[in-house]
Amino acid sequence: MSKFKGILDSHKRPTPAESQAKAKTKGKRSDPDYGQVSAYIRKETYRNVKIALLQEAEKRDFSDLVEALLSEWLSNQ
Repeated sequence: MSKFKGILDSHKRPTPAESQAKAKTKGKRSDPDYGQVSAYIRKETYRNVKIALLQEAEKRDFSDLVEALLSEWLSNQ
């Protein structure tokens, strides 16, 4: 028995079933329901929005905020 067996055993490769369980969820980039758009906003506005999003209890990203604001705007049209 090798003196390194314990180290090797602790770094075993996961089985395919374990790998599938740890697979990442599908991101927006690869989701066909989403498309990338761009807009010009002031740097200070973007910086303040990022800070506000980080301070929210409900963590959401910039694209989720833009989606919510645009959907709300559309529903008021």
